[in-house]
Amino acid sequence: MKTKLPCFIFIFLLFLSAPVFAQYILNGAATKNSCNCYTLTTPVTTQTGSVWNANKISLSQSFDFWFNVFLGCSDRGADGIVFILQPISTSIGTSGEGMGFGGVSPSIGIALDTYQNFNLSDPSYDHISIQANGIINHTSDLAGPVPASSINNDVEDCQWHNLRISWNAVTKTLTAYFDGVQRVQKQIDLVSTIFNNDPNVFWGFTGATGGEVNLQQFCTALDPDFTTNFPSNIACAPASLQFSNQSQSFAPIANYSWRFGNGDSSNLQNPAPVLFTQPGVYDVRLKITGLDGCESDTVKKVTIGSVPNATLQVFDTCFKSEPRLQFTANNFGVNYQWLLNGNVIATTPQPQLNSLPAGAHNLQLLLASQFNCGSPDTASASFLIKPLPEVQIVTTSDCKTYNFQAQQTDNATSINSWRWQLGNGSFSSTQKTVHTYNSYGNYNIQLSAMASNGCASDTNNLSIQIIKPYAFAGNDTVVIINQPFQLNAAGNGSFAWTPATGLSNAFIPNPVGNLLSAQKYFLTVTTLQNCVATDTINIKAFVGPAVYIPTAFTPNADGLNDVLRPVYVGITKLQAFSVYNRYGQMVFTTTDTGKGWDGTINKQQQGSGSYVWYVSAINYLQQPVTLKGTVTIIR
Repeated sequence: MKTKLPCFIFIFLLFLSAPVFAQYILNGAATKNSCNCYTLTTPVTTQTGSVWNANKISLSQSFDFWFNVFLGCSDRGADGIVFILQPISTSIGTSGEGMGFGGVSPSIGIALDTYQNFNLSDPSYDHISIQANGIINHTSDLAGPVPASSINNDVEDCQWHNLRISWNAVTKTLTAYFDGVQRVQKQIDLVSTIFNNDPNVFWGFTGATGGEVNLQQFCTALDPDFTTNFPSNIACAPASLQFSNQSQSFAPIANYSWRFGNGDSSNLQNPAPVLFTQPGVYDVRLKITGLDGCESDTVKKVTIGSVPNATLQVFDTCFKSEPRLQFTANNFGVNYQWLLNGNVIATTPQPQLNSLPAGAHNLQLLLASQFNCGSPDTASASFLIKPLPEVQIVTTSDCKTYNFQAQQTDNATSINSWRWQLGNGSFSSTQKTVHTYNSYGNYNIQLSAMASNGCASDTNNLSIQIIKPYAFAGNDTVVIINQPFQLNAAGNGSFAWTPATGLSNAFIPNPVGNLLSAQKYFLTVTTLQNCVATDTINIKAFVGPAVYIPTAFTPNADGLNDVLRPVYVGITKLQAFSVYNRYGQMVFTTTDTGKGWDGTINKQQQGSGSYVWYVSAINYLQQPVTLKGTVTIIR
C-alpha cells in the first residue's frame, strides 16, 4: 500500500456554488503536506495557521464532511483546532487560546480544545464544543463542552482521529462526530440566526499555539476501499470474485484503477467479476484519483485456497539414502500430516525421510483445507529401504606382493561385482587379486561391492605400509675365549642369527655369546610384509686380556693393511694409544679403540722406517695394561 497519513472516511452529499475541491488558501504557519493534508501549527510558540476552501458553500443544502485530525503528541500542548463556517474572508485567524476562532464574527466553530484555560471555563479533559461568533468562553456554547473522545480524555496522543461534521439543511441540525461517535449536536437555523440570512459561507480549519505548543494537522479524506462477495476475501479455486468499491473521498472520485494480481485489471468503479483459477494469495490494488488530482491506493490480499489433493508416490532406495518423494499436486492453504508406519513424523509440506532402517515402510499423507475448500484427502504409498552389501578386506603379503581377498559379511544381499582401488592407480574387479608394488611406501586400499538389488556397499579402507628392510649385525670385533660378550644388532623387523653357536637366543637383536674360537654370524631381519635384509659380523676369539699390534703396515691406500690399528682383547678402557717417530715426536694418539694411525702427520705421509708405539689401558679384570713396541712403515 502506498505510504500516506491515516485517513478516515468522509462523505460529501451535495456541492453548491464552486466545487469544494477547488484551491485552498493557506495563512500564517499553515503548510501543505501532501495533496490533501495540511499542517496548521508546528511545535513553535505563538503561531496561527488557517486553511480555507477558496469557494463558499451554501447552507441551504446539507453536507457531510469527513476529515482526519492530528492534535499533537504533548499532553500539555496547546491549543487546539477549530472547524469554522464564516462568510468574511479566507485570511482570518487569531493566535493563542482563541485557536484562530476567537473574535471571528459572524461564525460557527466546532472546536477541538486541547488546553485547559481556566479563564475560559475549560474542563480538564480535551473537549469538543459548538460555539458561535468567535466567543470561546464556554459559558456561551451552543453545545458542549464534552470529552472529544468517548474513550479517552487525552487526544494529544500522536494518533490520527476521524472528525465528521454534518449539517442537515432540512432539520437545521449541526452534528459533530469524533472517531465515529456522535459528540455534540445543535438544532439551529444557522442562516437566519448566525449569518443574517446569507447562506453562503467559507469553510476551513484554524489552529493556534500560545505559550504551549503542538503539531496540529488535518486531511480531507481520500480513502480507497473495497469488499468482495467472500468473507475475509477467502475463496476456493476456481473462484469468481465480485469486487465492490467502498472508497470514500471528500472530493468526487475521477478515476479508478484496479489491479487484481492475476493479470486482470479494470478502470470501472465496480468491475465485472474476476475469475481466479489457480490457488494462491493475490495482492489486489485499488488506486483512486479525486477531481482535485489527489491520488491514494490500497492493497488487500485475496486468498484462493485449493481443494486438497493427496496424490503420492514414494520410490524405493538403498539404506543411508533418502527415498525420492513425488508429490506434485498444487495444494495451497492446506494442513499437512505425514505418518510413517502409523506414526506422525511431520506437519510440513515435505517430510524428512532420512536415516530409515532397511525394510518395508508405509508413508501416509492427510490433507485438510484451512479454508473449508472441499473434503480432506488422504494418500498412502509403500516403499522399500534396500539393504547394503557388507564387505571386508583380508590380506597377506610377501614383501611387495600382496594377496587381497574380499569377503562378504552380510547374508541379506547377493553381490554382483567388486571394485578394488589399490592405492597406486591400479584397479581390479575380481573378488581376489594379487598386486606387486614397485616402490616402498604407504598405500590406501579401497574395496566396494555392488549387490544385485542395485545398492553399493560402504567403501572399506585399508592402509598398508611397505617398509624397506634393513639389518646391521654390528662391527667386526674380537672377544676373549670362553668369556661372555654381547651382540647389538639393529633392524626393522624380526631377527634371526645363524648359526646359533654360542648364542643365548638366536631370535633377538642383542643375544649374549660365548666362543672358544672365531665365528662368523649371519643376521636376517624380516619385516611384517616379509621383506628381508641380511648382514654379517666376524668375531675373532683370543686368549686374553691382551693387545695385539702388527709389527708393520703399508699405508699405500690399496685397502690392505693401510692403518695401524691395535686389536684390543678384554680391554674395557683405552687410556692412550700413541705413536712416536725416531725423533721422539708424537705423530698420533687416541683413546678410541676403533681408531688407528694412517701413517701421516697433519695429512703429510711419513717415510718408511721404524716408529715406537705405546699403549695404556684397563682390562676387564680392572687391571692396568702398559705395552710398548715398534712398528715399521713399508712403502
